[in-house]
Amino acid sequence: MRDSMIIDERMSAFIDSLDSGNPAWLNEIEKFALETQVPIIRRSMQSLLKFLLKFTKPKSILEVGTAIGFSALLMSEYAPEDCHITTIEKYEKRIPIAKENFRKAGREDRITLLEGDATEILRELE
Repeated sequence: MRDSMIIDERMSAFIDSLDSGNPAWLNEIEKFALETQVPIIRRSMQSLLKFLLKFTKPKSILEVGTAIGFSALLMSEYAPEDCHITTIEKYEKRIPIAKENFRKAGREDRITLLEGDATEILRELE
């Protein structure tokens, strides 16, 4: 068990070493989320997502749980330009914040926010 923890730490350190950080506008959204206790992905997960996006080059991404849009914006920054992100959120208080963050970042054409319960929305998606 201990060896697997060392490997995980090494892999994590390697992936983190490839990460050059985020643009200032994304750091501001992250700061707001942390200050207002909105759950967002941790730095290590950000690094992993960037790594995966670089090598898989997806054409579309489905995210369940938008919150204020941080991870959707992160993925839109590091995914190929022709990648479209669909994200689902049901918490009404966070939806307008996410929409505004998408607008400010100029990503409204690359990110679609679906409002409602994911279990219902997922049944209708193709």
